[in-house]
Amino acid sequence: SYCRAVASRSLRWKSISSTNQHGADQSNTLQDNNYNILPAYSADERLKILETINDSCMDQMLKYNITKPRAAKLHNWKNRYGPMKDLGDILHIEGFSLKVATKLFKSLLEQVDGVSSSEVVSGQKPKSSRTAPFITPAMDDKRRLQIVSSIGVRIGVTSVSWARMEIEGKDSSCRLTNWQYHELNDKKMHLAELVQRCLYATHQIPQADCYVLESPQMAQVSNNPGSIDQQNVNIQKAQVSAIMSYALMSRLYPDDNKAKNVYYMRRFLSARLFNHLVGTERVTSEETILAMMRNDKHPGYQDTQAIDPHNQVQFPADLRQLFSQLPRHQRDFLGQAFLLNLAFIRLVLLKDPTSITAVSRQSKSPLASEAD
Repeated sequence: SYCRAVASRSLRWKSISSTNQHGADQSNTLQDNNYNILPAYSADERLKILETINDSCMDQMLKYNITKPRAAKLHNWKNRYGPMKDLGDILHIEGFSLKVATKLFKSLLEQVDGVSSSEVVSGQKPKSSRTAPFITPAMDDKRRLQIVSSIGVRIGVTSVSWARMEIEGKDSSCRLTNWQYHELNDKKMHLAELVQRCLYATHQIPQADCYVLESPQMAQVSNNPGSIDQQNVNIQKAQVSAIMSYALMSRLYPDDNKAKNVYYMRRFLSARLFNHLVGTERVTSEETILAMMRNDKHPGYQDTQAIDPHNQVQFPADLRQLFSQLPRHQRDFLGQAFLLNLAFIRLVLLKDPTSITAVSRQSKSPLASEAD
């Protein structure tokens, strides 16, 4: 009986030891798997990422592609467990998926004189590290310097508005050269008729180096999709955006297949820059446009509603008159197209520090939530 008891205890001890060893092996395997699913970084890149994350406080981390809540979770994790020893450690933190971690690591590496270290090593063309969050697709510096004219296109369900602007002089002032409101139709249309009307509207849009639209709202699966009428409205607006985007893209020369002429500005970005966003609702743009016109007509007069990014815009007399003769709702749509284009010029083409600061002041916003 004594021998059987000793043998039983021995078997239990071996079982516990085996379980602990198996748990340790699983932990090591999980860590290896986390490391393997991340992109392949060089030794120098891994060292730079780890040093930046470990040496930066929460406020310093907000300079990179990370939201404030995730930066807080990363900060708390470091306080509890100490510095990160491996890139795969970040995947153990709540809210850090592979996609989120990869985007953060990429932004960390893009701080070598404004050029990512991977591009320096591979000899690729340098890309702008600031324009990518604002527009899709991203724009490199070579393309940015080539653009002197752009058109902001505001897509509605039954209308299309656009505003063409040119960058002039060493002071980077802007001149409005054309803007127009075009009514598509106030009724539901068959796709064949909608295509014809959209192509006609596109034909009215003048030529420019590039065209800027606001990014359409992404489709989401929902148990409560809304009324049938609202679904039809969203579908028709998406159809108008797709048709006109394709028509504008076709303006490129056939042999220039690598260039891009249509860009999509992040939703709410222009409204946020010009303080037209209340929650997720836009307010009218008319007052801002009128303030800009007053500043242009009287250079010495500074309207309190027009901050620095708004001032250097020239409005020809005939376009002022056209604006004043339109009905109020058309003036608002025209103003939205104009401000969309001006936001693109200030944030992307000119990289105006005041404008960038204005839209980056708060990390938690409709913009931040869409970025992830």
